[in-house]
Amino acid sequence: MIWLIVIGGGALIAFALDLYSLGHPDKQRKVAVADHIPTLFVPGYFGTRYTFGHMLRRLPVDKQVVAIVRRNGAVHLRGRLAFGPHVAVQVLFVDKQIRPQQQFAGLTNVIAALQQQAAFPAINLVSHSMGGITALLYTVSRPKVPVATLISLAAPYNDREVAKNGKIFNWPLGPAGPTQTAPIYDFFQAHAQDLPKTLRWLNVAGDLFNGSQHDGAVGVNSALAIRYLAQNRVARYAEVVIRGPRAAHSLLHENRLVDADVATFLWPLHETAG
Repeated sequence: MIWLIVIGGGALIAFALDLYSLGHPDKQRKVAVADHIPTLFVPGYFGTRYTFGHMLRRLPVDKQVVAIVRRNGAVHLRGRLAFGPHVAVQVLFVDKQIRPQQQFAGLTNVIAALQQQAAFPAINLVSHSMGGITALLYTVSRPKVPVATLISLAAPYNDREVAKNGKIFNWPLGPAGPTQTAPIYDFFQAHAQDLPKTLRWLNVAGDLFNGSQHDGAVGVNSALAIRYLAQNRVARYAEVVIRGPRAAHSLLHENRLVDADVATFLWPLHETAG
């Protein structure tokens, strides 16, 4: 009985330490590469510190700042930008049911707050699910701090509902675009000319590979529909489809194949060694 208590207590302590560390900056540098473009990690609807917390541990980055966006849009920064390595900023929203426009406003406030700590010429954005909508809203807003590299994981670019889970839209993709479009796609189509010509974009979709052609929440065709707006407008647009059980919507950010794709796209191999 005592050993069960000891094991249970140890597991509880390990869980508590993991929970704490996922929401706080790294204390030690993991890489020593000069990099003056911070990479912000943006979760989606009901996203938490777990969305990108473990991926940030696995990637060759230093999570120097955790940016917490309060319900009123105010930003609290844990940590401070020091640059030097591959700098990561984990963005967390207190309101887990926040919508894209409010998330976009919060993200803009985060970037402004970070600029108060250290000046930087551009940012990279790594996003999951609805966070991909938010990241693209920021990208096409012609911001003062532009996006250099955008990575979207399972973003519902052609869904009628981009936040809450519901019907999965998977309209076919034809030679000139999707056969049917949702309002969010129409919005981005109207603002396609605002995509930076220098943008590098990696778009990742998940397919459970059971004949459904979706990741359990977002259709492959919905995620990839944005290709028609990005191709021939940005410097580089690339797609990856992850297949199998580990391609489930909430597991994409826990997939080692995705880790490798993210790291390779953000930083060429000769830059990741530290």
